Amino acid sequence: MEQVPLRPQINLSKIPVGGGIAGAIFALGSMLIFLLGIPVLRLVFPAAVVLGLAVALILHFAKHETPGAAWILPRNPPR
Repeated sequence: MEQVPLRPQINLSKIPVGGGIAGAIFALGSMLIFLLGIPVLRLVFPAAVVLGLAVALILHFAKHETPGAAWILPRNPPR
């Protein structure tokens, strides 16, 4: 069987990002621009917030067999 070489990929979890008030202002400003610019998003946004909160609650209270272990498995496990 032929070995397929690994392709280098960017791991977003390793990129340092500053948080704080500047990031919050940017996120809120971007959201406001999209909500004002695309009117149909005003109808979808409340449903998205409710659905997001429901998923967050389910994930928060879900019991994991091994806390701290990865629960999203890679598509092709490393060899």
